[in-house]
Formats: sequence, C-alpha cells, structure tokens
Amino acid sequence: MFRTLLILLFASAALHVVPQDHHGDVRVLGVAISGNTTTKARIILREMVVYEGDSLSHALLYERLERSRQNLMNTGLFNTVSVLPLYLDQRNVMVEVTVNERWYIWPALIFDLADPNFNTWWLTRDLDRVNYGLYLYKYNFRGRNETAYIKAQFGYTRQFALRYKVPNLTRDQRWGISVGGSYEEQAEITTGTVGNVRTLIHSRIGSNRDQWKADVEMTLRRSHDIRHSWRLNYTQAEARDTIIHSAIDYFDGPATATRYLSLGYTFVWDHRDARAFPRRGHYQELRVDRLGLGALDLAAPGITTVYATSKRWLHLHEKWTLGISLRGKHTFGTPPYFVQEGLGYGHTVRGYEYYVIDGEHFAMGRLNLIFQLIKPRTYRVEHIPLEAFRTFYIALYLNLYSDAGRVWDSRYQAVNPLANRWINGNGVGLDLVTSYDQVLRGEYSLNAEGEHGFFLHFTQPF
Repeated sequence: MFRTLLILLFASAALHVVPQDHHGDVRVLGVAISGNTTTKARIILREMVVYEGDSLSHALLYERLERSRQNLMNTGLFNTVSVLPLYLDQRNVMVEVTVNERWYIWPALIFDLADPNFNTWWLTRDLDRVNYGLYLYKYNFRGRNETAYIKAQFGYTRQFALRYKVPNLTRDQRWGISVGGSYEEQAEITTGTVGNVRTLIHSRIGSNRDQWKADVEMTLRRSHDIRHSWRLNYTQAEARDTIIHSAIDYFDGPATATRYLSLGYTFVWDHRDARAFPRRGHYQELRVDRLGLGALDLAAPGITTVYATSKRWLHLHEKWTLGISLRGKHTFGTPPYFVQEGLGYGHTVRGYEYYVIDGEHFAMGRLNLIFQLIKPRTYRVEHIPLEAFRTFYIALYLNLYSDAGRVWDSRYQAVNPLANRWINGNGVGLDLVTSYDQVLRGEYSLNAEGEHGFFLHFTQPF
C-alpha cells in the first residue's frame, strides 16, 4: 500500500496523457483502487484482467482495461466503475480503479404476481392472486460479495426461505458455496392445461400442497468468463387427494407425496459487456439434472433433464445491435406433472403470454434487432442524502423482434392445440434500462394465431 501511494504521489505531477509512441510495450507498475468503502480490494482485483508487472501493447492495455471495467460492473456491486491508465512516462503506467458502490441492505416488500406473467394476471386483476411479504437482503456481506437473505411471504403462496452465498470461499477466490432452504404452502394448484390454459384447483380450507426444499451448491470459477457448479437438492412435497384425483400423474400414479434427492451440474461461459442489457458478446449455458438418486426416494420423478442455451450479440453499428438466442430442454424419461415444464412459465414465445404449453421437451429461438434511442447516461443527483442513490442510470432502446418455438408433448396434446407444432410471434417494443439493473419492456406482439396485443415485461428481451 505504501509503495502504491508513493507511485501515485509521483504520478500526480505527470501528464495524464497517452504517450505518442504506440509501438513499444508499457509496463503496469500497480493498480490503485478508490471509492470502495465496503468492498474488499481483493474482490475488485479478482475481476481485473490487468495485473501489476504486465507488459502490454497500448492496444491490448486499453482492451483489458475496458474488459476489467465490464467485469466489475457485472458483479452488480457498483453504480459506476472507471478503470483508467495513468502514464508515468512512455513505458510505465499505473491503473486507477474508481468505483461508486451501490446500497447493499434491502428490506424489500414483496408484491409478486402468482400468474406466469404480468399480462396473464392483468386479465383478472385479482388481488387474491398476489404474493406479499418481506425480503431482507444483505448484498456484499462482509465486503466479500457474499449474499444473505431471509424471506417471509404470504398471500397466494405462503413461503419462508433463507440463503447464504459465498462466491469466493478459498484464498484463490475460485471456489464458492451456496446453501439454502425453503418451506411453501399453496392453496391453488395447476393440475393440467386444456386449450393451453391452466386448470386450477383451489382449496378454501387450507393448503393444497406443502413443499420443503434444501440445497447446497459448489461453484468453480477458474477464469473470469467460465463457471462450473455442482448442486445437491432435497425436495419433499405433499398434495391433497383432490389434486391427485384431478391429475393422476401429478406425482406418480395415486401417490399423494413425493420425496427425492437430485444432483445437477451447470457450465456457463459468459462474455457479455453488460449483463443487465448486453449489446456485445456471447453467453452459453449447459445444465444437467437428475431427479431421483435412489436414496430416500418416495414416488420420485426418476428423470434426467438437459437444458442448453446460446446467445450472441452482434454490434452492427454505434446504435444497432442484433441479438440471437437459442434454447431448449430435453427430458429423458416421463416426468410427472409436478416437475414438467414446457413453454409459458420461464420461457415464452412473445405473443403467447396468455398460454401455457406443457410437454417433455421444447426448443425456442429469439431474434432481436435493437436500436438505441437514448444513449446510456449516468446522472448525479447531489441533494439525495445517500451516496449509493445519487447516481441515476438510464437508456432506451427500440426493439424489433421475432420468436419461434415448439413443445413436444406425448400426453396432453389432444386437448392442447399449440403442442407438437411450431409457433411464432413478431412485434415491436420499447426497452427501458435504469439504475440497479432494472429493465421495463413494453411490447406490441402479433402471433401466428392472428392474435395481437400489448404486453409488459420486467426482464431483458433476450
């Protein structure tokens, strides 16, 4: 630290300009960090791809400085990050990292819709189909990018949960761990679909399904962009007889309860410029899960699922970006309804927000042509008393899109006409990106059935 201060003191008298000779390499004498009142320096240095002692060309230096800035922003710990070179002479440089930290304690109210998306809920505007309660999040716990939270939720679904995540468990900051558990009661259960609309059974005298979950996950991050994770989950659920009579395959035949262990592995290759709303880079993910290991099994699913996704963003022009994404899931074995998932929940073809398409397998692609209407800007509002909220970010994009997808269903296709065929949706939307990685999308879509309408979403469109 003392050596770094001496270098900075000397550098303050130097010109902050890029030297005219761009042909020779420059040597990085050190990295100086400021603005991190909570975050440990080693957490910041973990995201850097420029190190003390490096000898780099000028072009490679600037490339790595920008990638270091992107890595730090993608941690979600900071409002703004600058990573700049401070030239001491033509051959020696210091790297200055300046961060503006976010607010890390969030006692947040829960107001969560129980339907698959906002648009389905808006059809009824039924406040009984709303979850409410309280989250207490502590991000960047101990200044080490750890996350701890507890959750108490009431309303449509009663849920109590807790989790603790340590991404940098070991000294080399490669291994991490996450542990958590939850208990859930739900009075209204989806037991199937007819006409690709959910069949719901409601209990007025208590819960229709109780569920307990616990998990532990180990993560490995050898490089900045590649992550591996291994997880062990425990799941136990019990349902009322009325659910089993309505859906004989809800668990396993006449069983009113299920219990099983599951083992999973995930590989992620993430090289995006900004995770909240990417405009350059790529993202690949492969996830494999085995549900039911033999030990502790009670009416276990006994299936293996493989999920894969690939996304790429091509920066065509200063204001134009083409986003291409493909994703799909394959199930080995016949899943009980309790764990099967097609399209309409976490994955939706735009224009079909009102529908759920059940099945064992699915494939989906998205094409987004993004035009920048308002260039990303950061504003300072000095009269706000808390520093973590003085920085305001905003960007606005026009989005022309086309989605296509298909679900393969061997059991329910007779009463669900959207299964076992390709569907397509097209449209135009506005995507607003603002502080703390918040995204609001307003879209007008037309689907292959000739139906059209306006839809709201609160996630990125890729």
